[in-house]
Amino acid sequence: MKKVLSIAIMLLTVMTASAQEQLINGVIEKKQVVMVEGVPADKLYVRALEALSDWAGAQGKSKIGIDVQDKDEGLVVYKGQLEMGFHKVNFMAGWEVYADFTIKIKCKDGRAQVSANVPSLTFDWSAKQYPATETVPISAIYPEYDYKSKLRIKKAAIKFAPLTPSIFDKVIASLAAKLQQQPDDDF
Repeated sequence: MKKVLSIAIMLLTVMTASAQEQLINGVIEKKQVVMVEGVPADKLYVRALEALSDWAGAQGKSKIGIDVQDKDEGLVVYKGQLEMGFHKVNFMAGWEVYADFTIKIKCKDGRAQVSANVPSLTFDWSAKQYPATETVPISAIYPEYDYKSKLRIKKAAIKFAPLTPSIFDKVIASLAAKLQQQPDDDF
């Protein structure tokens, strides 16, 4: 029995440590270097500008815009909100949950660095007659919920905050695939 208990405590410690590794200065941060042999920085820059152009989520509720575009530096910065999902509270309403993010794509000849930062989640109450919105720092709800709110967001936060790192792993993988897409269309 002691052996089983000690193994369970070790697993819990490892899981908590790996979750905390996701947070850097209170922000979920993901990075990947994409190798694209033989593609110059200016072509990668154009691909980076187009990478999120048709991306709005399953229901089209995600909001994405270009914050910075610098051709000389080969830098594109996107900011926005990614729709995470809906948490139903009662038969009439619930919380729409969004991840607030910044994505930077830095292009050089033959490679690009893609990084995503998620500092907070935003919770929007879906009932139009009683609108409510709350933006919560990710460090207050992930890996453990430790947030005081007047609104009843705890169940939605516990449901969606742990999904955030894996969702942004998929976002970066999708961006990497678009950057590697061959050939460029020239008309």
